[in-house]
Amino acid sequence: MKTFETNAYTMVVNDDLLVEFKVKKNVKLQAADIWESREQSVNYMPGKKFFVLFEVDENFDVSLDARRAGASEEYSKHVAAVALCSNRLHEKIIGNLFLKVNNPIVPTRFFDDRAKAIEWLREKQKGK
Repeated sequence: MKTFETNAYTMVVNDDLLVEFKVKKNVKLQAADIWESREQSVNYMPGKKFFVLFEVDENFDVSLDARRAGASEEYSKHVAAVALCSNRLHEKIIGNLFLKVNNPIVPTRFFDDRAKAIEWLREKQKGK
């Protein structure tokens, strides 16, 4: 397990390929943050595909370029599935907008329960 921390996020890459990515409070996530996190995880465990749990602290924003980067083919080469997770209404709206507008390449779902999000990612790991 390895933890990465920047001004924008904290990311834990678990040895079972679960990545817990959490955007920090009052941050506007940029495309550079998405690419940096990808490089960190890929350099830590080369040649693997990750199962990403994406969470946020309150009061965050995601730039259009960051949403595009996260849904891109290049980013998706190293991701098997993404679970977006929050129980705040405005974050549910943003998450569902991302799913509809950006149409991610890998299986991606929005959850309001962290345990259910992780359960879904584990099922994806097992190929269910």
